Amino acid sequence: MNKEKFDEIISLGYNQVPLIKKVPMEEITPQQFLASCQSKEKILLESTRVSPIDGRYSILVTKYKHKFEAKGQRYKLDGKTYQSDPISGLRTLMNRFKGYKPKNSPKFLGGAVGFFSYESNHYFEKLPRNKNDDLGIPDICFLITEQTLVFDHIENEILLISSGDDYKKCVEELDSLENLVKETALSINTYNTSSKVGNETAQYESNFKKREYIETVKKVQEHILNGDTYQTNLSQRLSVNLEWTPEELYKRMSQVSPVHFASFLDFEDFKIVSASPERLVSLDQEGKLKTRPIAGTRRRGTEDEEKEFINELKQDEKERAEHCMLVDLERNDLGRVSKFGSVEVSSLMEIVKYSKVIHIESEVVGVLADSKDFLDVIAALFPGGTITGVPKIKTMEIINQLEPNTRSIYTGSIGYISFAQEMDLNIVIRTALIKDSKAYVNVGGGVVIDGDPEKEYKETINKAKSALTALNKEKVV
Repeated sequence: MNKEKFDEIISLGYNQVPLIKKVPMEEITPQQFLASCQSKEKILLESTRVSPIDGRYSILVTKYKHKFEAKGQRYKLDGKTYQSDPISGLRTLMNRFKGYKPKNSPKFLGGAVGFFSYESNHYFEKLPRNKNDDLGIPDICFLITEQTLVFDHIENEILLISSGDDYKKCVEELDSLENLVKETALSINTYNTSSKVGNETAQYESNFKKREYIETVKKVQEHILNGDTYQTNLSQRLSVNLEWTPEELYKRMSQVSPVHFASFLDFEDFKIVSASPERLVSLDQEGKLKTRPIAGTRRRGTEDEEKEFINELKQDEKERAEHCMLVDLERNDLGRVSKFGSVEVSSLMEIVKYSKVIHIESEVVGVLADSKDFLDVIAALFPGGTITGVPKIKTMEIINQLEPNTRSIYTGSIGYISFAQEMDLNIVIRTALIKDSKAYVNVGGGVVIDGDPEKEYKETINKAKSALTALNKEKVV
């Protein structure tokens, strides 16, 4: 884009106009860029399971203009503390920007990248807080960036993006990004890669003893008998002494479990390494909303075993009823912020295979109501119903009563909100929170009245297998 066109767009009221330059990806991967980055704080949102739609792009942020973080009823913006509602603060911040989006460009061309922890639910609903917040990470943390690298895995290109309202500065930043790409390409062979991942899992400690978890499942079933809930997701938190660097662990988790919504977030005091397959919600410039609930799980196996498992998932009345109940919950949540009559189930009960498990997935879509914005959408859908239960508010109260610690990042959301107020947020599962040389991995399962408590416990351990395999310290030559 030349300066004349840039200035013309600015005159229309935009203050975030992106300059985009494409360079060949060649053999450079997003993870190699991550390894080369010396920034104290950085974020990679990566599609490690490449596909033309949801798995096309990866986003790397190594430089930011603003940092927004919130805890309780206070938030910080660029280090300055405000005793005020964090959601209002985030809305005010993002409304400063009016982003221009060229045709046929990725949704993210600059904006906010980061996370909402599970504890963010307190900003949207009146709920008691779990007092045992032993890890103490922020409820919300976002970096607002004007310079980013977007990797196009389909076209095998890197999009260098510099956004703002000053053409000269944007060009200078674009040149800086191009130099970074060249430097990384020259040093690509110097990076060590992780050893191959074996089949053994790491030793762990849990915040539940096995018997305690089973007894707590029975307490959930008592709540169901009393009519408090129909289904509740109960989780346990596993902790492992970290034997790998966080970057190495991320590579290993990516090998074990390729997904559309992988992410690596480095906030210096803590890091988040995620291989999450599930989308909470996306929003595009035309106002189209999309959520994709996952509920129903079997392990991978031999070809014959998998045929049997898939048939079980399709025929199991419990699995089907639970899944349909959660699809209805997502329809209702999406309906709170969508135009009347626009909500529909675009895909119902698809069987999707991942590296370690097989899931039932559906997709629900809608069109954003004129009076609503991106934060209204988050308020309506957060946290995802598949990892809380039905009805959502009451099950969150039960979770708070029965789980020993705050969930922290687990079952929160990681993703982005662009300057054009498009967004894509995942649901945080299959994720390790790293703090003080320990990796914390939460795993949960939906408890229903006819569930077997022993099997519910085993299901959580099966779900942890991919993370525990990546965390295992033994190297495979």
